[in-house]
Amino acid sequence: MRDKILEAALRRFTHYGAAKTTMNEIADDLHCSKASLYYYFPDKKAMHLAVLEKIAEAYFTEMAKVTENIQSAAQALYDLIDVKKAFISKFCRLEIFKIQHDGGAAFEEGVKKAKQIEIGVCTEIIKVGIASGEFNVFDAAQTAELMVQALVGLRFSVPGRFANEADMDEETFELVIEKQKMLLDIFIKSMKA
Repeated sequence: MRDKILEAALRRFTHYGAAKTTMNEIADDLHCSKASLYYYFPDKKAMHLAVLEKIAEAYFTEMAKVTENIQSAAQALYDLIDVKKAFISKFCRLEIFKIQHDGGAAFEEGVKKAKQIEIGVCTEIIKVGIASGEFNVFDAAQTAELMVQALVGLRFSVPGRFANEADMDEETFELVIEKQKMLLDIFIKSMKA
């Protein structure tokens, strides 16, 4: 039943936004009582976090697929940006960045885990590039960490757009993706030198 609740919540959150979805609506969608929801989740915030954990696993799976059968490490790094773009576009109504501010320690741990996974995936891609002779890098893990931190930082420093991500409109989002790809160009050129 927990998985069915999460699926119903994901459908509602994706369509209407998490803030505009009520526990009653989710219960109605499942033809069950609101008490059934509270058996599995103490409140809507806990359900929201569980939905985010569920889609995070799907995101990590998509990231891992990029590392399978790499023909070009550089292209694999660009593919990661496209995976992230698709993920954020698809789930933008989940208010991922809004809950970041009031998600508490559990959410913060999830963010740290996600960053470590992303750094790990980038490290593996860079190692493939080193092994194939595509990249000339001394420390793949350190390079990956710096690259991920720099790419993440662009989300908060696009010129004239210092808004928090909960307020990011589509135009700003596209500009951030464009800047991330430009920065990735610089990283790739330096790794090929």
